[in-house]
Amino acid sequence: MRKRMRAVLCAVLALAAFVLAGCGDAGLDRVDVTWRTDPPPRWGLYPGYRQEIPCPVGAEYHVDVFRKGAPFTGGTLTAAYALSFVPDPGARGIAAVRDGRDRMTVTVTLRDDKGGSQALTALRIERVAGKIYFEFPK
Repeated sequence: MRKRMRAVLCAVLALAAFVLAGCGDAGLDRVDVTWRTDPPPRWGLYPGYRQEIPCPVGAEYHVDVFRKGAPFTGGTLTAAYALSFVPDPGARGIAAVRDGRDRMTVTVTLRDDKGGSQALTALRIERVAGKIYFEFPK
């Protein structure tokens, strides 16, 4: 009796997990940050992650935003006197807003099938004392 009850409970929990996995937001999956050095280290940030990376003056980082498991859009961040962001050629719906010279927010605009759009924060970037912090908010 207990084994049967346990099997039924496991089946119900597996079905519930499967159903809930399909109900997620069709937003952004992850953001990859690649430091343009030799060799180029890459960090994958998922919702809620914050990464600290060394930041010498003039460092460049490439940002790739993923949606539905594939690269969606991206751009290059340069950390000179102030932070600057340039979208990749042909990039869709990505923009950056500076908040002072050492803070920036990168947003991505997603379009749905009905013609509507939704702007999501892909990264919050902050430079402090020779380090740069990339945060992918939940």
